Amino acid sequence: MTAGAGYTSVLVPPAADDADDLEQLVKQAASIDAKELAADDGPPELDAKTGLPKVLKSFTVHADPKISVIPNFLSDAEIQHLLELSEEHWVPSTVGTGVYKTNDETKDLQNKQSKNRTSYSCMLRSRQTDVIEQIEHRLAHLAGLDVQFLERLNMVRYGPGQLFNRHHDGRFRPKTVFIYLNDLPDDDGGETFFPHLGVKFVPRKGCAVMWSNILAPGVDDERTIHQGLPPRTVTKYGVNCFFNEKPLRQLEAQSIPAQLPEGQGEKVVNINYQTIDPQQLLKEDSTQLRPEQIRAFSLHQDPKLRVVPSFLSQEEVEALTAAATPAENRPAVDPNCYGRIEQRISILAGLPLVQMEPLRVGKCLPDMVPDGQDIAPRDYAERFGSVVVFLFLNEVEGGELSFPSLGLQVRPCQGCAVVWSTVSSAGEILCHQGQPPRCGTRLTALGIFRDKPTSARLGEA
Repeated sequence: MTAGAGYTSVLVPPAADDADDLEQLVKQAASIDAKELAADDGPPELDAKTGLPKVLKSFTVHADPKISVIPNFLSDAEIQHLLELSEEHWVPSTVGTGVYKTNDETKDLQNKQSKNRTSYSCMLRSRQTDVIEQIEHRLAHLAGLDVQFLERLNMVRYGPGQLFNRHHDGRFRPKTVFIYLNDLPDDDGGETFFPHLGVKFVPRKGCAVMWSNILAPGVDDERTIHQGLPPRTVTKYGVNCFFNEKPLRQLEAQSIPAQLPEGQGEKVVNINYQTIDPQQLLKEDSTQLRPEQIRAFSLHQDPKLRVVPSFLSQEEVEALTAAATPAENRPAVDPNCYGRIEQRISILAGLPLVQMEPLRVGKCLPDMVPDGQDIAPRDYAERFGSVVVFLFLNEVEGGELSFPSLGLQVRPCQGCAVVWSTVSSAGEILCHQGQPPRCGTRLTALGIFRDKPTSARLGEA
C-alpha cells in the first residue's frame, strides 16, 4: 500500500554486518521484560468489571527514540475475544512461484523476498465489536492521538520458525503499538528486536510496546527499524496497532459498500453499477478460437479494462485456493503450477514477469472491508502499480469487483481474470473497490505489475 494509505511496513535490506552477525547482535541486545519491569509493584489491582488494572503503568525504556512498555494493557477476556475473532481468518496472503508468504496485502511486502515474512495475519474491522471499540479508544488515549487516525487492528501469528525480517513501519505512521497476546516459554525467542538500538522485547501476555516511527512529519526514524524474531517451539500471537498520518477511519466510513449486512455500515454514495457477468459474456460470443488463444472482452479502452472468463483451469484454481489454507491443512499441489500461472498472467498483462510482484492470494468474509476500499486515488497507482490482474477463485453471492468511476462491476466467476491499467493516457486513475460477499468467503488472487523490475523478482534471479 502507499505511504498515505497505511496497512503496510517498509522492508529494509539487511546491512552486510547485520546479516553476518545477527545471532551475535541478538545475544548482545538488552532484553526488556515487562514482567520484570512490573515485578516491584506486585500484582496489579484489577477492576472487577473489566478485568484490567485500575491503573495502567507505562515504563519508558528508551528515551530517544522514545519507547514505552505498558504491562497488562489488555485483559485476558479481551485477548480471548481477539483470538476468537481471528480464529477462522488467518491467511497467508502472498504466494510467488510456489513459495508462500503472509502479509496484510501491502506495497512493501511486494518489495521483499519470500524469506522476509512468513507469519500469518488477519485484519479486523474498525469498531467490529464493542470490545474492539473499547480497545481502540484505549490505544488512542495511550498514543495521545485521535482514534480517527488508528488503522484497523492487524492480528499476527508466528508459528515456530516464522519471522518478519528487518522493516520500518513507515513514515506515514507516526506511532506504532504492538501488543503481545500470549506468553512464550523462557528462551524460546519471538522477541521484537531493534538492531540499531540494541534492545529486544520479550513477549508477555497483554503487554503493549509503543514507539514513534518518525523524526518529523513525513521523515522516518530509521533507528526504529525492527524485526520479529522467530519463536522456537510454540506459536506467538500479537496485534499491530498503527496510527496513520491520515484519518483513515473517516475514509473507511465513506467507502463502506452497500453490500454490508444491515447494521454494519451505511451506504454513503449510491452508484448505479452495470454488472458484468463473465459467464454471460461467453454465452453471447461465438468466436472460434485456436487452442492457444484466450477469450478476452474489452470493457473500457482508456484506461484499458478487460475481462477474461475461464482464464484459470480447475487445477490452477485448486492450487491457488490451497495457498489460502493454513500450512497444516494445505493439500499437496504441483509446486511448478504457480510458476506457470505467473507466466500466463505476465502474457495477459503484456509485461515481463520480472516487473510483477509475487502473486498474492487472499480471502474476504462478509464482515471484512476488502482491499481497495481505503485508498485515495492519488495514492492508488503507487500501491497497485501500472497494471493489475485480479483473479476470482470461487463464486459467491455479492463480492463484486467494482470500478466506481466507470459505473461497472464484475460478478465473481471461478477462474475469471480482470485486468486493467491503473492510469489513462491523460493521467486519470482507474481505481477498483472489492466488495465483501453477502455470505460465504470470497477467494481471490492479485497480480501487480510495476514499471520496472521488482526487487522481489531480482532477488529470485
